Amino acid sequence: MTNSKRCKHHDRLSELPNAVIFEIFWLMPMTDVVRTTVLSKRWRDLWTITPFLNFDNRTMLFDDDRLRKFVNRALLCWDRTRVLKFKFLSHKLGDSMVGDVDLWLRFAQRYGVEELSLVEVVQLNSANWVPQCLYSCSSLKAVWLFCGKLEISGNVQWNQLERLTLTSGEVNAHTINQILSGSPQLRVFTLRYNDRGGNLSIQSNSLKELLIRKYPVRGFEDLVSELRICTPNLEKLELGWVNPYTKCLLMNVSSLSHATLRLWGSCVFELIKYDLHSGEALSQILPTIQHVENVRLLNWSTKGLGAMKMNSSFPNVKSLELRCCSYDYKRVVGVLELFPKLERLVLQYQKEDGHQDHIESLNLPESFVLQLRTVDVTWAEGDDVFPLIEIILKYASKLEKIVFRLIETKSPSPPSDSLFVFRLIETKSPSPPSDSLFLLSQKLLGMRRSSANCTIDLTKLPSKILQ
Repeated sequence: MTNSKRCKHHDRLSELPNAVIFEIFWLMPMTDVVRTTVLSKRWRDLWTITPFLNFDNRTMLFDDDRLRKFVNRALLCWDRTRVLKFKFLSHKLGDSMVGDVDLWLRFAQRYGVEELSLVEVVQLNSANWVPQCLYSCSSLKAVWLFCGKLEISGNVQWNQLERLTLTSGEVNAHTINQILSGSPQLRVFTLRYNDRGGNLSIQSNSLKELLIRKYPVRGFEDLVSELRICTPNLEKLELGWVNPYTKCLLMNVSSLSHATLRLWGSCVFELIKYDLHSGEALSQILPTIQHVENVRLLNWSTKGLGAMKMNSSFPNVKSLELRCCSYDYKRVVGVLELFPKLERLVLQYQKEDGHQDHIESLNLPESFVLQLRTVDVTWAEGDDVFPLIEIILKYASKLEKIVFRLIETKSPSPPSDSLFVFRLIETKSPSPPSDSLFLLSQKLLGMRRSSANCTIDLTKLPSKILQ
């Protein structure tokens, strides 16, 4: 009797509310969910009423016939109350499964599915299908779709859709227009696709966040493509592409507050090859985001950064993130001149490419003043970032804090006293600061500074950050 009470008292699983249990189920493929019936008496039939159905065949590793039988049997046993989330993922899908997946989506649609994940049903290089019933599912609020060539017959009826993530081997302007016109409530749109040239237009009054990444296709690398964005209520924008010949026109982004511009490249030499064109691409976009408060410029080459000189000041930008090499510091300082109200600067290490073009000498005007309050620097040991830090310390009279993350620190050695307030932080190690941090602190102490109350955090990062 005592043992029975003790077991009952310790059956914590049975005490969990259904909402928590269903969230646990959603994190597991349906095969594992069914196996949970042995964990608790209360769980024995609980899986049959879960509103979250996750058929992740990447984990189950069923062949087509076994997968078909398992999903059909699971749906037959299910209590048919409500489908809130439905996920189907598979590495490969045979032609014989096409009809089955279509039926399963119709099943989810019939029971009011709100979140749908359809991933890797087809290969990206395939001109295969996406079930057309998907586009008439008006109950959907979030969709994650990974497909080959995307084609839509008929109208899109995503009247309640708020979030869409689309990864496709090929899209066209007409298809994107169909999706946007049929999704009047869409707030977050992530689009990843292979760039084969041609024009694409994003027009929406509902979008708040937009992420677009374009990837190159062999044989299409040098084709000119055009991307137009007209989103008057957009607040966050991230653009990433490899092909610097892309023309990006921001027609109406008056509400934009966060902008990320990222140039993707398989290697630094690829960026060098496209120096001139990447600068032109950057100079096209920058004038249209002068009102933005937070800007991130990632993976741009030195000449790409130099394109900013072609534009007027950015009086509203308060936060700026850059990735650059150590020899870029003069050009970075030139960039800072364009941000008179910049309060936060984030600098991240970018590997040296051995391609150092001539940069004119640095002549700062007497009126040069930095309004910076915080600076966050991640740099590699051995690269000389100190000329840039020296300029920041000299001209930033309101500076409150510098966070300096040094990659590849070595043997420990105690620091000396300083006029700064130092917080020496060692990650994953209780040992004293390393020689690298000690030498860094000595260099910083010897620099002229205009802010007497600046706090500097020195942190060691593992060398794998560089890999």
